[in-house]
Order: sequence, then C-alpha cells, then structure tokens
Amino acid sequence: MSWLQITVALHTQEAQAFEDVLVNAGAVAITYESHADEVVLEPAPGAIPMWQQISLVALFSVDTNLAGLNESLRALDPQVHERLEIDFIAEEDWQRRLSNHTVRAQFGGKLWLLPKSEQNSATASQQQTPATKALYLEPGLAFGSGSHPTTRMCLEWLAQHTKAQQSVLDFGCGSGILAIAAALLGATVVAVDHDPQALLATRENAEFNAIGDRVQTLSLEQWQAQKDEYKDHFDVVVANILAAPIIELEPTFCDILQPGGELVLSGILQSQAPQVMDAYPRVAFESPSLEAEWACLSGRLTV
Repeated sequence: MSWLQITVALHTQEAQAFEDVLVNAGAVAITYESHADEVVLEPAPGAIPMWQQISLVALFSVDTNLAGLNESLRALDPQVHERLEIDFIAEEDWQRRLSNHTVRAQFGGKLWLLPKSEQNSATASQQQTPATKALYLEPGLAFGSGSHPTTRMCLEWLAQHTKAQQSVLDFGCGSGILAIAAALLGATVVAVDHDPQALLATRENAEFNAIGDRVQTLSLEQWQAQKDEYKDHFDVVVANILAAPIIELEPTFCDILQPGGELVLSGILQSQAPQVMDAYPRVAFESPSLEAEWACLSGRLTV
C-alpha cells in the first residue's frame, strides 16, 4: 500500500493551526521534526515543548482530495506552496522510518522496553522471565518513548529500586512510561499531567500492558484539588519534567513523601543539578546519574 506524505516547514507558533487543518483533512499520522539539532526536554506540566523551526509531516491515504487540502492550507498561508512537499511513499518505507524510533532495551535486569508490535512475538516471550517484566509502548512518540536519556535514567532507577506494594507518584506522566514501569514492578501508581492527551495515552498504554487497575490518572486540576489527601503518602515520587518546575514543586513533593521516601528527578541538565539539589534541603541525594548532558537525581527524604 502507498501513502501520500505532506511535509510543511513551519515556525513553532504556526504548528497548531496547520496540525488542525491536516487532521480535519484526514491525516492518519502526524509527526514533528527539527530543522536543526535543537534540544527539547520532555514536557513540564503546563508547557508544550517544540523546536523553533520544525517540519510537520502528515500521512494521508492516496485517495485524499489534494485540491481541497491545498485550499485549506492556502487559507492559512497563500504562499504555502513555497514550503510544502508532497511525496508518495511505500508502506515498507513508512514502517522503516517508524522503526528508527523504536526502543528495545533492558533496565536494571528486571524490565524490558519493547514496541507494542512485539507483544506476542517469540523474541518477547524469550525475554520475559518470572523476575523480568516487559513494558510495551508504541514507537515514534515524541516524548516518553524511552529514547531520551532522562527517561532511560528514570527507568533504570525504577527497575533497580521499585518494590511490590509501594505507592508511587509519576508527576508529568506524558505517555505513562514511568508510571507503567512502576506498576509492572508491583507498585500502585498515581499519574498526573496537565495534558488530557497525555492522560488518555497513559490510560491506554496501561490497559495495553494489563496493569490499568494499578495506575490512577489525574489532571493537574484534579491533583491540585486532592493533593492534601496525599500528605505523607508516597514511597516514591518521580518527576521527569524541567528544572524550574521541579524547584517550584519542592514543598509539594516533600510534603507528600513518607518519611524516608525516595525522590527521583530528571529532565535536568548537568549544569542545573546543583541548583536543584540546593532547593531540596530535606532530601539527602545520592551521586547523580549522568548521560550526555543530562542528570537524574535521586535521594531520600530525611525530615
């Protein structure tokens, strides 16, 4: 089967309007790519991360009404043809491109991260043992796919330290990858995000991994209304977001951790790590985990 691929060069502020037009025109898949190697972190609650110069790539069936689509795009920019590319691609080319974002990795000797398409494969069966869990996730997600160092370091920590029956908070859950990992390892998890699509993705991914009953999702508004109920509640709080909101959330995170509870913080540049640690005087941090320019901080609440 062949597909029609539409690529539009955009500035960040144009992205949502063009995406809406393409979705309404019947796009079956949309991805964003950077025009340069800009660093973008996994999103913080309330923030939508994006490169400054992007390519929006949309996939359509070959019988799409190109004239109607072009008219809709010209309503946004009469000169859109100057930055528009139209290609026909084969199914195997699209699948090969998608596979470039696929993550297959083991963490802590206890957790495999595999694409959903391999759930029933012989390879996946061989990789699972009574002591090893498999987490299946759709490849190609922009954030929370397991391809970013900050996510990998959090997964490694969870695989090594999560214990059965623990209570875990995943703040800024994105795709739900960290929440699902903790649940697969035996924890009961509350997953919080500002984005309704993130909460939907978390629920769907949790159900796919057969641990939907162990992951509760809350919007940021719901969390703010209920957080007092969680005082001294969690054994582990993990937040893979950004340094600034992590610093602002110090009172909340420390109040909801049990005495001796563990805090895992990522989405932090190595240069930001000292500032983040200084903002948490009640936490005794271990030496940071480092990968590329990123740091993952873990520590225990002492007072």
